[in-house]
Amino acid sequence: MENTINSAWIKKLFEKSSDITIRPIKINQNNITAHLFCVDGLVNQELFDEAVLKSIKFDSYLADCRTERETIDYLLEGGAYDAFTTEVSDYQKLLKNVLSGMAALIFDAEKKAVVYDLRKFEKRSIQEPTEENVMKGSKESFIEVLRMNTALIRRRLRSEYLVIEQLYAGRLSKTDIALVYLSNIANANTVNKIRSIIKSIDIDNVSTPAFIEEYLVENKLSIFPQIMYTQRPDRVSANLSDGRIALVVDGIPFVYILPCQLPMLMQSPDDYANHFLVGSSLRVIRYISMILTLFLPAFYIAATTYQNQMLPVQLALSTQAAKQNVPFSSAVEVLGLLISFEILIEAGLRLPQAVGTAMSILGGLVVGQSAVAANLISPAVVVIVALAGISGFIMPNQDLSSGIRLTRFVMALLASFAGFFGLAAGLILLVTHLCSLDNYGTAYMSPFVDVEERNIKDTVFRFPVKYFIKRPEDVAGQNSIKQGTGRADR
Repeated sequence: MENTINSAWIKKLFEKSSDITIRPIKINQNNITAHLFCVDGLVNQELFDEAVLKSIKFDSYLADCRTERETIDYLLEGGAYDAFTTEVSDYQKLLKNVLSGMAALIFDAEKKAVVYDLRKFEKRSIQEPTEENVMKGSKESFIEVLRMNTALIRRRLRSEYLVIEQLYAGRLSKTDIALVYLSNIANANTVNKIRSIIKSIDIDNVSTPAFIEEYLVENKLSIFPQIMYTQRPDRVSANLSDGRIALVVDGIPFVYILPCQLPMLMQSPDDYANHFLVGSSLRVIRYISMILTLFLPAFYIAATTYQNQMLPVQLALSTQAAKQNVPFSSAVEVLGLLISFEILIEAGLRLPQAVGTAMSILGGLVVGQSAVAANLISPAVVVIVALAGISGFIMPNQDLSSGIRLTRFVMALLASFAGFFGLAAGLILLVTHLCSLDNYGTAYMSPFVDVEERNIKDTVFRFPVKYFIKRPEDVAGQNSIKQGTGRADR
């Protein structure tokens, strides 16, 4: 395979591709000819005519260039009507740039190319986030174009320490990935580790975000999310200022944040947009909802099947009366209804939006009421599963919600086999698993497992902003002062 830049070889390589343009352009009367190399549809036609064709035809100084080297130097020193013109001598880099939407002039004698950044992508406008809306706050969200997303971050962090490294993954797709961090705050070891992981990704095509996530996640057998994603530029900038690292992937309308801890997944932008007492109340409701959705179905199975005496007398009598004509056990009722609930969710997602909404209402109301009337399930089970299902949707992070829903099934199964002993065993295993997770040198349950007072002021309760004096030491490293005196960047 040809390793040097040569227009004849490139033309042969793309001879069957109708969208690739490779044609000679005469520079001046000194027999200097360059070959244009670009992709039709990815290049901005107006900028191309202005910066390339027009400048070559009407620039009288090009007539004085007697060699290709002189021509290249003149174009790079201002002769090209494009601020982002660069010289490329690497064959693979030239292919990547042009196939990304740039235009190149190939000079065969010098075996080099002058690359113009004239990319044009059909992209949607910056819109309001669909998953992280706030009443008071920014209405901007990321889109699928990497450079636009990095610009949104740069606009909010106007610091000279903000670093945006350009990487890529995928042998065929060559997907652009931006590694974003604050060099004076982020832990250098964590940055180096993430960079090396991205460079080691050996895959043909990065067609879905899960491909990137599977390489970055250290504990691959855990169903709980260890990478946080967000659509909001302001949330990314806040985490960067805490010492965390962001990954912007071209073609994905959200940004990854590392390292990630469980309390981060329970936070919402509304917590900081409202009064700290209101934000704290919302967080307490989320944690209560997480406990309900995890343990309520399992508790009902254990209480009604093995330990009826755990329930108040009136409640025990009413549940037994409701189950009198139902032919199934509590475990079968709860597990069957949980599975039906998941089926309704999946059906609602796969169908068109209008049909999916109507189907969910039909399944939830009509089918559920008919099942109760037919004595297939008891009314108490419908209430328990509905309350657990709704509580699971309160989670701000959908990956966390999916992990909790799967864990809910495990808890219900353990309670079906061993009652409260199974439920207690499941709780011990869950806490042990969560406490054993390590995310780039940071405990997944941090700051609940820390002893430092600084780390507990933005967890279950949100303290006023004046108390956010220090950053997490295990994330930010030595530069831990966030506000007030003693800051390293003063």
